[in-house]
Amino acid sequence: MRIDLRRHLVLLLVPRPPDRGLRVKAGAPSQSKQQPRRRRFRPGVVALREIRNLQKTWNLLIPFAPFVRLVREITHFYSKEVNRWTPEALIAIQEAAETHMIEMFEDAYLCAIHAKRVTLMQKDIHLARRIGGRRHW
Repeated sequence: MRIDLRRHLVLLLVPRPPDRGLRVKAGAPSQSKQQPRRRRFRPGVVALREIRNLQKTWNLLIPFAPFVRLVREITHFYSKEVNRWTPEALIAIQEAAETHMIEMFEDAYLCAIHAKRVTLMQKDIHLARRIGGRRHW
């Protein structure tokens, strides 16, 4: 999906006309209540909460429809005759793919920690795949 950035830039650069109906006289008290300010959390707190929430859930992380399109595209590339999949088979493939990706990222993150880094890099993924014997590129 391509996004036309020129259209969005034009919308940002064109000034908006002032709202005529929302004027308040100078001495009149404001009728609208101010909303309370949203609470800001310390850096990392929201990320840790999201990690804990995702670890508690058991549902699949990749949306089903894009994954099915990817499976159909790959099978069409290898074989034109195979074009039907049962929903159970697609769910099994998706669970296996997500499990493989999660294990790969866990191993790669251990490599990053071993290198005394917090940021996951491409070389960590390559090293984890090479050590684990999963080198399929």
